[in-house]
Amino acid sequence: MTTLFVALCVLFSLFTAVNSSDIKELHVRTVKSGEDVTMECNISSVTGKDKVVWFRQSSGKLPQIFAKPYQNNLGYKLADGFNDSRFSISVNDQKFDLNIKNIREDDVGEYFCGESEGSILKFTSGTHLQFEDKETTHRPTSGSTTENSTSSDDEGEDHWIIPLAVSNIISVIVITVLVGVLYKNHRKDSSSSNHQIPTNQAAADDVLNYAAVSFAKKPSSSRTFREKSHEDVYAQVKIK
Repeated sequence: MTTLFVALCVLFSLFTAVNSSDIKELHVRTVKSGEDVTMECNISSVTGKDKVVWFRQSSGKLPQIFAKPYQNNLGYKLADGFNDSRFSISVNDQKFDLNIKNIREDDVGEYFCGESEGSILKFTSGTHLQFEDKETTHRPTSGSTTENSTSSDDEGEDHWIIPLAVSNIISVIVITVLVGVLYKNHRKDSSSSNHQIPTNQAAADDVLNYAAVSFAKKPSSSRTFREKSHEDVYAQVKIK
């Protein structure tokens, strides 16, 4: 919670301190890996030269104090996290320039030089440091730059449209073939079932059932006892 409060205070002080008249625009410096770069900070008009500070803001991070004047043999002091021999400050009555040797990718960002007056920061210069192979347009300098970027965006969109159209056409063809195959199989199954129905009916018509009929013979009067005999007669019955 304390860290969040401090960060908000820093942001508030930065936004309230910088006026449009302090920094008109950032100076863009394009560098390559391993190069040396110097970012100027003119303090000739600064009265409190012991209050000059360098700030750095990396992408997605809060501004950090980079360096400030200090009463030692160097005349400056680097903030914690920037105590690297690659960093140094050129100090005199006219300038407080920041030097970076053997530039690395994590050095890119915005660097601001200004004067600290209590809780107010008054920036006098700013530099946007970027790599040559990852150069981004900071400010359009002419209409041709905007046209070129627009045409390149249109070409990028065209590259996506063609594969998308081809994939859609292939999908339609595959779906059409599958529907045709399913319809053909359905017609074949319906036809075969229609042929089987009369055959089954004919087979049912030909089924023969046998019924047994029993006849009792009339008893003879000459015999002393009555005897019944049975004879079975089978008749063929056809069921429709």
